[in-house]
Amino acid sequence: MTGRAIVLIAAVALVASAATGCAHTGPAPAEAAGVRIDTNTPQGLRAKQTIDMLNSDWPIGTVTVGTLASPELVDAVTGAMDRLWWDRPITVTGLDVGAGVATLHVLNSYSVAQDIELRTNDAGLVDRFQVNLQKPRLARWQDVDAELTKSGAHYSYQASKVNDEKCTRVAGTNVDDSLPLASIFKLYVLLAVADAVNAGTLSWTDGLTITKEAKAVGSAGFDELQPGATVSVREAAQQMISASDNMATDLLIDRLGPGAVEQALKAGGHHDPSAMTPFPTAHELFSVGWGNPDVREQWRHASPAVRAQLLKDTNARPYEPDPQRTHTPASPYGAEWYGTATDICHVHAALQAAAHGAAAPVRDILSATPGIELDRSKWPYIAAKAGNLPGDLTFSWYAEDHTGQGWVVSFQLNWTAYRSQTAASWLLSIATQSFGMLPVP
Repeated sequence: MTGRAIVLIAAVALVASAATGCAHTGPAPAEAAGVRIDTNTPQGLRAKQTIDMLNSDWPIGTVTVGTLASPELVDAVTGAMDRLWWDRPITVTGLDVGAGVATLHVLNSYSVAQDIELRTNDAGLVDRFQVNLQKPRLARWQDVDAELTKSGAHYSYQASKVNDEKCTRVAGTNVDDSLPLASIFKLYVLLAVADAVNAGTLSWTDGLTITKEAKAVGSAGFDELQPGATVSVREAAQQMISASDNMATDLLIDRLGPGAVEQALKAGGHHDPSAMTPFPTAHELFSVGWGNPDVREQWRHASPAVRAQLLKDTNARPYEPDPQRTHTPASPYGAEWYGTATDICHVHAALQAAAHGAAAPVRDILSATPGIELDRSKWPYIAAKAGNLPGDLTFSWYAEDHTGQGWVVSFQLNWTAYRSQTAASWLLSIATQSFGMLPVP
């Protein structure tokens, strides 16, 4: 991954960077919750220091962590605390103290429970530091709603049976809300590829040439390849889905030509294809959302015609992300790809229907990285696509159970603030339990 695309590549991997700010001046959440941390032992002192650092507006860095952790652990603790810091304020709900050890039970700003376990050495510094997610326990669909509601996100989820490209909902909430898709939008690009392959206008072996401009949006799968190198359509499609490769996505959109993905929106059953016409490339949308110059406000208030011109303008300049806005969501300005839970089910169903003849490899492309741990004797086929942009987190699966019945399960969460990798782990735990609620014989 290149530093130029630190917020814009991986489906669930989030990269933290430094920010500016001033010290936290309000009461510590630990005190507000009524949990007092005694500092008369080394482990208690380090537990208090940990919470104070996490709830400061000063970024986590190796210099300050060096006053907390033993030298060989500084880098690892810095990474773990940085993820926690982005989800501040951290509220302490409980504390267990033992001989040389302490465990902090905490809630982050979107009510996800975690345990911070630390141990101190003879010098009083932390020589073990571990953060564990406390996965919610869910038994009913109402529990899913309760957990998602606590997070403060605008959310939508749906579980549907799929038969003959038709989606029959068995559970869901806010299924008609058009919310950010993040990288789930790439399913429409894959559908356009499948249709072109079946039409004979595109071949899996066709070559795509990497350019400097294409690399600017980041490439998880082809980051070591230099401009002028070529990759096949099949390779690009695989990396677009498995690694959420933005460069591969733009190369495919460019090869497909104008109107191809817009047609895929219609073929894939999107409720409002005009809302994404012209269909933004990664370069175009990232330039609007995070690039220089800052055109977010223009985008927010622009007519469809003006938005089309703003997208066109981005192609006349290189993509230069603004580091001050790297962790700032663009979806509050409408800079995202949008769709409903029903749209997601329809495009998954359309892809499975298109995966025949020359386009049969689409099934393998979609299932190469299932992204979820399920009993494979019960779920022998799992296709997946997820997405993650600042403030936006999405998961989707098309899975066939052991009887051959197809199902689509999707989640879309939208916050007005950046969320760390913890949000993805937490939502994945919810999704995994949701599969257990499906009426599979």
